[in-house]
Amino acid sequence: MIDPASEAVRRHFDRSAARFDLIYDRDKNPLQRLVDALFRGVIHHRFRLTLERCGDVTGKRVLDVGCGSGRYCIELARRGAHVVGLDFSATMVQMAEDAAVAAQVSERCHFEQADFLDWGTSKPFDIGLAMGFFDYVVPAGRFVEHLATLVRGRVFCSFPARWTLRTPTRWLRLRLCGCPVYFYSGREVERLFPADLWRDCRVDRLSRDFLVDSKTR
Repeated sequence: MIDPASEAVRRHFDRSAARFDLIYDRDKNPLQRLVDALFRGVIHHRFRLTLERCGDVTGKRVLDVGCGSGRYCIELARRGAHVVGLDFSATMVQMAEDAAVAAQVSERCHFEQADFLDWGTSKPFDIGLAMGFFDYVVPAGRFVEHLATLVRGRVFCSFPARWTLRTPTRWLRLRLCGCPVYFYSGREVERLFPADLWRDCRVDRLSRDFLVDSKTR
């Protein structure tokens, strides 16, 4: 049976895929750039920081959970990685596939519409990403544990912080769109990465988000 919350997330991103992808577009007018700086700067910050921390990815296998339109996947493929991107939304997956073709990296990218908890592979990944994914899934612990079974290396995850000025308006906006959204305290994020499964766990606060940088055991 399809989880109703997952189905709601899928419908939301099928409807809003193009608008969401525009966040990463660099060709914008001054007003759009100002809106990005005021309200979406954290998305660009975590993108740059995560890619920097990934380091040299030549020949590495990367899993991107909740890959959206494939921005992380395509940039990592440009740098020599072999990437697999998973997403609830078929529209997002199609956008990612088209973007990979346009960027001439489709031979190093594979995208699937999938429920992450039902997805697996026999060959582990070197790097795992889950950016903007835990905003929309519960219980988060099950997804973190599954990620630990698929990656034998480094993992980067983002979690939206509970106590920010934008939390109430974001919650209301998404609820009115029929899409669930979940928020976390720093302590809750830390508890999702227990020492028996993870090591060298680092949690950074980036404006409205927490960014986790950790390694699997």
